[in-house]
Amino acid sequence: MPNYISDSTKTHWMVSNPKRLVRTGMDGKPFRCPFCPGNEADTPPEIYRIGGGEANKPGWQIRVVPNLFPITEIHEVIIHSPEHEKNIEDFSLDQVENIIKTYINRFNFLKDKGKVFIFHNCSLVSGASLIHPHSQLSLVPNDIPTKTLAVQPVVNIVEQIEEFVSYCPEYSEWAYELWITKITNDKLQMTNELQITNFKNINETQIKDLAKILQSSIIKLKKIHTNNSHYAKKAFGYNFYIYPYDSWYLRIIPRFMERAGFELSTGIMVNSVEAREAAKKLREIK
Repeated sequence: MPNYISDSTKTHWMVSNPKRLVRTGMDGKPFRCPFCPGNEADTPPEIYRIGGGEANKPGWQIRVVPNLFPITEIHEVIIHSPEHEKNIEDFSLDQVENIIKTYINRFNFLKDKGKVFIFHNCSLVSGASLIHPHSQLSLVPNDIPTKTLAVQPVVNIVEQIEEFVSYCPEYSEWAYELWITKITNDKLQMTNELQITNFKNINETQIKDLAKILQSSIIKLKKIHTNNSHYAKKAFGYNFYIYPYDSWYLRIIPRFMERAGFELSTGIMVNSVEAREAAKKLREIK
């Protein structure tokens, strides 16, 4: 069971779970990927799938299983596809849409049990312990404080696809971080009024548009990484998370930079790429 621990002021919280000490691939045993087709028995029994075949057998396109090494009491793994190395930037749009549909399905199933957090760690540099692309859903009890950012004003727009925009907010803690949200003003005369709609309510057309702008955003970030000799010294990686409640948004955090002593000691983030310049460079990428 996870153990929630606060500091002496009750303003900072951590979670301790010894089950995560030695995860798959970290135990020194011969490795085979538990997320690859044919290895379904290496995970806990699945709780949701998209695609054909029997439960816990090959034939799936997306598979959801409980996390064998959970952070919280309810912690799920959403396996993006049977492909061991392909990810969102490589998939057909249909597959990206199915991932988003899976997020919505799991959110709706669990939303009344606590605070739902949906996130994706891409590559080892982002904190992933397994390379096979997957997202996670973790449930935090309602009485445990969390500090997710409020949606930031829409400025420095990179791209618009129908009702969705990607943009670099002025408060950008990471180089080239990108936010995606739904807007109300079709003419882009921004008033910073955002559509008050829950993630659970987006329709089929909106799912398609969200899939397009998410994939486009990651492709742009990958090109920034590839074309920068400093960033390219390490593998391309990023995190994204979805805040799925009122004024919902999706935040993509490229892992081009490292956090160091100043950030850790002060809690003040350092970003050497101004948001306006980041947006300009991202807009130039086709």
